Amino acid sequence: MSTIIEKILKKNGTVYNNLAVVKVDKIMSHDTTTPLAIEAFEKFSDKTIHKDKIVIVFDHVVPPSFVDAALNQKIMKEFCKRYSIEFYESQGICHTLMIEKGFVQPWKVIVGGDSHTLVYGVAGAIGLGVGSTDIAACWRTGETWLEIPETIKVEVNGKLAEGTYSKDIALEYVKELTLSGGEDKAIEFCGDTLREMDVYEKMPIGLMATECSAVTQVFQDEKNNLVSDKNVKYAKELEIDASTLEPLIACPHFPDNVKPVAEVERKEVNQVFIGSCTNGTIHDLRLAAKVLKNRKTNPYTRTLISPATLPIFKTALKEGLIDIFLESGAIVCTPPGCGPCIGRHNGVLSDGEICVSTSNRNYQGRMGSPKAEVYIASPATAAATAIEGRITDPRRFL
Repeated sequence: MSTIIEKILKKNGTVYNNLAVVKVDKIMSHDTTTPLAIEAFEKFSDKTIHKDKIVIVFDHVVPPSFVDAALNQKIMKEFCKRYSIEFYESQGICHTLMIEKGFVQPWKVIVGGDSHTLVYGVAGAIGLGVGSTDIAACWRTGETWLEIPETIKVEVNGKLAEGTYSKDIALEYVKELTLSGGEDKAIEFCGDTLREMDVYEKMPIGLMATECSAVTQVFQDEKNNLVSDKNVKYAKELEIDASTLEPLIACPHFPDNVKPVAEVERKEVNQVFIGSCTNGTIHDLRLAAKVLKNRKTNPYTRTLISPATLPIFKTALKEGLIDIFLESGAIVCTPPGCGPCIGRHNGVLSDGEICVSTSNRNYQGRMGSPKAEVYIASPATAAATAIEGRITDPRRFL
């Protein structure tokens, strides 16, 4: 009997007891992790390279806002030119881009030089986050290896109430599993609630698995035969009744420090950020626009909105969402990218500032000063907060 994760690993490689050596379909890295991978690769005497598997994305600090970032990107372009490798600059965040361009498909194995690579499970693949030296090794061999992880089953049933969304489901299971609950394990998501969601809606749920220290994650998908065998043994099983959830928020400085929004309402906020790989899809922008339409953001609360990719930006422009954001007083970030999420580009927080973000992490210093505070919430909660200038339950605007 096998879990979905075990089935994909066996299909793509060879299993030795509890170890799997698998061929990888794509190898992704970005402008933070690629330079170190290049340095490691250049030490190989044999420069064989699986260039057709390589995807390099400029998304973390684009365009470069400081000299070291500019130098790193120069090195990356020289490397891509030398080996005829296609790269993507200013087209959006690596993870959303990978899915949009069809690089992520059911039953595939993808490695990425980013801890949130495991999000590809929302589209039926195994995503494995690795370090830069591992990226270099994958460029050279086209393979990787890992211990086969045990699997945690997270089942979500019930209809979400008004004002609650997939981000609230994500925060709920992170709270229950805790930051270390998925260590050395995979997470398998299933249930009626999730079956009705598209890939964009699933992204916050898949991405937040990283914050539980999971190795990877995947969603059950009967259509593509991504189901575990009956009576398979899980390491742990968690059930969530979506109908009982209320708007949630992760408080400083940990993603599992989750409370109902109602418990922290009225706290003044200096910045709101709607975007990132977690909540920068067209689904999220439509939700934010629903709250912000014909309303103004608080002038003392800097509001940043960043579509995850260029196609998402163009769709938002066509649908009039960008006009809604601009008329509300929000700042729309271009080009699409990681931006404020990592505290390197746009919206860096100063000492004592408080931000409500739709991203995935609120660790101390994540978005700038270690003396700042970051809260994580859904786009609806973030948009409502932008209007009030204080943490606000989104249901009063829906």
